[in-house]
Amino acid sequence: MNYISVDWETYFSRKLKYSVRTMIVESYAAHPLFDAYMISVSDGKNNWAGHPRDFNWSSLEGATLLSHNARFDQVIYEEMVRRNLAPKINYAAWHCTANLSAFLCNRRALDQAVEYLFGVKLSKEARGNSEGKHWPQDFSSEEQKAMLEYARSDAYWCWNLWDKFSHRWPEHERELSRITMDQGKHGVQINTELLDTYIVQTHELKTNTEKVLPWMAAAEDEDDASWEEFNKKPTSTKCIAEACRRDGIPACPVKADDEEAYADWEALYAPSHPWIYAVSSWRSVNKLYKTFLKIKSRLRPDGTMPFSLKYFGAHTGRWSGAEGINMQNPRKRPVFCNERGLMEVDVMREDAALTERKKTGVWPGWVKFAVDFRHLIIPRPGKRMVVSDLSQIEPRVLAWLCGNKELLALMASGQSPYEAHARTTMGWVDPQPLKKAADNDPKAAETYKLAKARVLALGYQAGWEKFVVMALDVAGLDITKDDPEFIEVTCPITGKTKQVSGWGTTSKKIVAEFREQNPKIKALWEQLDSAFKRSVGSDFTMGLPSGRVMKYDKVRCEIRIEKDKETGKPKRRSVFTADIGGRRKIIYGGLLTENLTQAVARDVFAWHIVNMARRGWLNLFSAHDEAILEVDADVSAKDVEQEMSRCPEWILGLPVAAEAKAVPHYLK
Repeated sequence: MNYISVDWETYFSRKLKYSVRTMIVESYAAHPLFDAYMISVSDGKNNWAGHPRDFNWSSLEGATLLSHNARFDQVIYEEMVRRNLAPKINYAAWHCTANLSAFLCNRRALDQAVEYLFGVKLSKEARGNSEGKHWPQDFSSEEQKAMLEYARSDAYWCWNLWDKFSHRWPEHERELSRITMDQGKHGVQINTELLDTYIVQTHELKTNTEKVLPWMAAAEDEDDASWEEFNKKPTSTKCIAEACRRDGIPACPVKADDEEAYADWEALYAPSHPWIYAVSSWRSVNKLYKTFLKIKSRLRPDGTMPFSLKYFGAHTGRWSGAEGINMQNPRKRPVFCNERGLMEVDVMREDAALTERKKTGVWPGWVKFAVDFRHLIIPRPGKRMVVSDLSQIEPRVLAWLCGNKELLALMASGQSPYEAHARTTMGWVDPQPLKKAADNDPKAAETYKLAKARVLALGYQAGWEKFVVMALDVAGLDITKDDPEFIEVTCPITGKTKQVSGWGTTSKKIVAEFREQNPKIKALWEQLDSAFKRSVGSDFTMGLPSGRVMKYDKVRCEIRIEKDKETGKPKRRSVFTADIGGRRKIIYGGLLTENLTQAVARDVFAWHIVNMARRGWLNLFSAHDEAILEVDADVSAKDVEQEMSRCPEWILGLPVAAEAKAVPHYLK
């Protein structure tokens, strides 16, 4: 087969804000500044670079093309054809070696992939020096030579990646790569009228929120000079620190450094200092507002929006978001504007509003409006949207990996992992389904929430502090509400007792109980942890049922100095680490279990994506274990549900289940 790598060099300028770092490639290619001034190609023996008008285009006829970031190169080529700057050619296929290298070693950048796989360092200096320059007039003769050599080198190494390693990329993974690129180019239909409404509403929320911030309110009050010396921005760290000082409370931890510590600080001081909630609200609303503006700027004439997902964007193989709009992980719930014109921050109140809407079809009176990103995505005219989710796939996979036959049998009989868990470890014996009972019985509802929190949070060795946060996040459950204010503890050395905070007492009890009741899960943690530690000085690998292999490079044991949470003094701690995609991370049994579970679940989901594509069902995009399909009217939700409930032959015994529904717009 004739393989030829193709690479483009294009004009870009950060000064003019014209770059693929700030723009999606479709917008970049359609821009008036667009100039694809160089094409480079390689067949492994011959490497050529030059202006597109000097290229022998017929050499690509019938060839299989390769590019490192094929989505970019495809769009650039299509734009060149549209502008009559390149002829239309018939190529056999177009593969992405960035996706190949991501699959192989979690490295997408060409220079990083080549260094890891070949031990050769590539220089990107010529590309960096080309910023803001037009070819050839802005390049000196030496710079022109360097640019041509750089382009030829990139094309050659792209071809070499494919030549040496493509045999390690299974055909169905190549198909997933192609599907992912095609999804982004195809785009999604946007409800443009609702988009305009959301832009106005989020701007209103943003403005109202700024009025709650003392330093921003002072900026509008001409008589208030108390904040004049500060650079007044809504999230200014200096202003936040000064507000804390004026209110006599401790300065907040840096959220980016320690989210849990920030959450604890916020929970303690925000109820009596509303501006603290306003800071977090402003960040959320501003991010949403900017997202809506990006969508508006990327709309095509037909109201569709191209987007980008990264195939194999995570170590486990999952997709990840890209290009500033994260289709992989959109906001889970609406943003509510409350009676004060501010973003509602009470999760319990939000849950009650969602429940009332589900029962009555209307929001409660306190909701002025709700902004839901998902509602913007609608089916194209004449098409039907079907959303299908692999039901609780990760808990099912974890039970399969552990060999928990009792749990697997209950799930195979139709019970959810949460109900099966409640029946086997939490004493739920009522003959009616737990979730159905939860609709009418507050005690059953509490049991269901706790079972869900335990299953989703504690299977991966989460400690009691993390469980407090995750229980609220995944199940809306505040497990600290009944904690005593103080408890007495006895020092095992001196025998003396003292009073300490009782916060976390319930969480500690639940975590200990879960580990005692689930010895198979605990054994898996220990098995993986032990195997990982035995790999010190080498690499650690985990083989998956699908045949894929997860690799953790260069395992090490390290001594780290950390601050003791109780005393505040530095202390030594031994940790085991590995290199993942060029970054060194702490690894332990629970995390390996989570990685393994997520990777297997991803492979099951990916198997379904490929099968549905082969049936001609268009998957617009995916969000973790959820497929969002745009299909003809004769394809029903039941058809999709049945297809996604099949079990791959390489993981027989896994009780796969799916839930699909036809919807007027994207929703969970």
